[in-house]
Amino acid sequence: MSRRIAPRRPGTAVPTALMAAALVLALAAAAAACSPAPPVSPTPAGSPSPVVVPGSASPGPTATALPGDVVDALIALGVLDSQIAAAGQAIGAAVTAKDLTAMSGAAGGLVNLLDGYAGSVTTVSGYGGTKSLGETYATAFAAMRAGAAAISDGVKTGSAASIDAGVKDLASGIATYGLARKALGPLLERALSQKKMYVK
Repeated sequence: MSRRIAPRRPGTAVPTALMAAALVLALAAAAAACSPAPPVSPTPAGSPSPVVVPGSASPGPTATALPGDVVDALIALGVLDSQIAAAGQAIGAAVTAKDLTAMSGAAGGLVNLLDGYAGSVTTVSGYGGTKSLGETYATAFAAMRAGAAAISDGVKTGSAASIDAGVKDLASGIATYGLARKALGPLLERALSQKKMYVK
């Protein structure tokens, strides 16, 4: 039988599972603060052109230009870091305020956030040179989304079991997201360099 969370009056303790969820999102926020590249914002795309990979040992040959849609998708995933950080802050604020309604809303907001970036993951997964990265992001998104949805639903229905399961999925997704972010770094730098060449 699933455990149920009895309705709580303002000022009562937030369930331990919700505190754990907040900590998981806080880890994501901390990870975002250590982004592999400076915060970025998408800019108008142009036609692809060769680009030297930043950090290469010598000017040497240029790397094959990334398709324009892949460049935009990689930059979008770089922007996502700050959005994940904001989600973590929203979760933390809800727990601090002992506000279960806000907690559910913040978790639901994370679901919407991930859905909004799903197209970028699909684009990155569809290009041979970034396929592996895209698949890692897809795995992370699936677990994070499932976890956030379970937490949101668990708060609404009073199911501690749903919240517990959601926290585990969210933690797994955040761990995989960290791996994806690490792999994104060099490609993001390359995409940003190529983007600058587009607008010159």
